[in-house]
Amino acid sequence: MDTKRRLLLDAEKEKLVDTILDQEQQIEKLRQENDRLRNKLEKIEKILPEITKRYPKRESKSKSKPPSQWGRKAGHKGCTRSKPDHIEREVEQSLSHCPNCTHQLGSPVETVEHIQEDIIPARVEVTRFKRHCYWCSHCQTILTAPYAPDQVPCGYLGPRTLLSMVLLKFYHGLPGNKIRDIFRDFCGLTVSEGAITQALQRLATFLKTEQDIILDAIRKAAYKHGDETGWKVNGVNHWLWAFVNDHWAFFDIHRSRGSRVPIALIGSPYQGILITDFFNAYDCLCGAQQKCLVHLRREIHRCRGNDPPDDFVKPEKKFKRLLADALRLEKLRAKLTALVYKRRVRLIHKRWVDFASDTYSNKDWQRLSKRLLQYENEILLFLDVPGLPSDNNAAERMIRPHVIIRNRSFQNRTINGAFAHSTLTSLIHTLRLQNKQPFPLLQSAYLHHRQGLVGNVLFN
Repeated sequence: MDTKRRLLLDAEKEKLVDTILDQEQQIEKLRQENDRLRNKLEKIEKILPEITKRYPKRESKSKSKPPSQWGRKAGHKGCTRSKPDHIEREVEQSLSHCPNCTHQLGSPVETVEHIQEDIIPARVEVTRFKRHCYWCSHCQTILTAPYAPDQVPCGYLGPRTLLSMVLLKFYHGLPGNKIRDIFRDFCGLTVSEGAITQALQRLATFLKTEQDIILDAIRKAAYKHGDETGWKVNGVNHWLWAFVNDHWAFFDIHRSRGSRVPIALIGSPYQGILITDFFNAYDCLCGAQQKCLVHLRREIHRCRGNDPPDDFVKPEKKFKRLLADALRLEKLRAKLTALVYKRRVRLIHKRWVDFASDTYSNKDWQRLSKRLLQYENEILLFLDVPGLPSDNNAAERMIRPHVIIRNRSFQNRTINGAFAHSTLTSLIHTLRLQNKQPFPLLQSAYLHHRQGLVGNVLFN
């Protein structure tokens, strides 16, 4: 303090005056900022009781329980693994002499039972098929006995091996080298990675007719979801297209991401309703469409950012309220009369047009309002069609396994590999959607087509 006082006493009068004026300006700015924050705090304190009353604080149900409360409540019967309904092998252990004193023991006084389940070690079964040939003197020709039920003509790998490769590759997402190692380590079967790839491609060729049934069912479905994701074939950009619903799943890998792919697959005009995101390739198709509300919300959330400006927040709140009213109205469809429901739907459309036609200073809302006005009927179609999903989550979930495979591999090296991927994944996921076991059904279908028999097996 003494040093500072000495400096001030030694300073010139003009410099002291300038210093005092600068400090007064800073004090005035701080006083204004303090008044502004005080006014803001008073406004918040006035409306806080009303907000608390309107939106009471809810206790989170996701809080983890302490370790003392985990598991079932005290006194409840415990839950353990269910016992098998059959016993295939029994092993008895007995004693004839006491291990401590070597005294001879008599009959057992009690038996302790223990049930254990284990996997039988796999081994390679080598089968030689013999087809006898006969001379028919009446037809003057040589006749050959038919193929055995589990025989793969001209194939060195059996049907169970081939279908195990299919599930490991296209359902569990394992690459070829790991499939090779599994067969070698667990089964003792030696097979190269190239042989696995070629076998899967041949298998897909014989099952292509079954995939055509899936595409035909998708085309005739009342509604279907459409989506696409990036894919590579030998390092070249391709696209994996998905058209699915609750019972069918069809996939196709194509070089193009344009509208000609969905036109070729589902047609234009197409039957039913197509549920998609806002990708403009679907706009060229002729037919009813439902645009995904989840993608719309995701786009608004992306534009909002971490610190949104005021000219974005106010329209966002208004639009969220409008969207919530539309979804709530769809849930109340069964409780309202047809006349009341139609009147409320018209009101939702009017509010939607008013919101989209309004003038906005925010650039993001200027762009989003044009989209809302352009796709009004497509976004709100779920209000007019009972049971129509308002989101494209089904297609997103079906594409997810392919994304996992994409992240674990280099996708496909050849067009034949891409064909095998799209064909076999279509069959596997369709059977899963229909709660069917893929292994036995694909095995019987492959043997059916491989032996040259006529007709379809999977989806009769």
